[in-house]
Amino acid sequence: MTNHVIGFLRPTVSGEQWQQDAERIHRFVEERGWSLVLVYYGDPKRPGAVINRLMNLAYTECVNEVIAPSTDHFAPDDLPALVKIADVICVDTGSRYTVPIEDDLSGHPKAITTGGAWTDAVNGARLGWQQP
Repeated sequence: MTNHVIGFLRPTVSGEQWQQDAERIHRFVEERGWSLVLVYYGDPKRPGAVINRLMNLAYTECVNEVIAPSTDHFAPDDLPALVKIADVICVDTGSRYTVPIEDDLSGHPKAITTGGAWTDAVNGARLGWQQP
């Protein structure tokens, strides 16, 4: 089964490197055999609306992950809101941000470093068990 994802970046954060960041998202998704539904480019003229639009896209497209170049592309309160809809994976570090598991009541997204066994770690976090 193909995993459908959305790409996200803010060209103003990437600067002149925005096209390279978009290519990195495409490459990251392709290497995993996933399907990139769309890439959403956040509009700096609508700061509050960007995360709302991204959350709506993730929800309506039924994706489980949003892929971004780095956490720099999110405002401080964006990640805690977005992970309620979809996990966030940052290409630069390979970290996956997901909802906190039941024993972590901080309300902050939990970062899981992706690696060789990232699928087990992610599935375990969704099911509420800890990776040994």
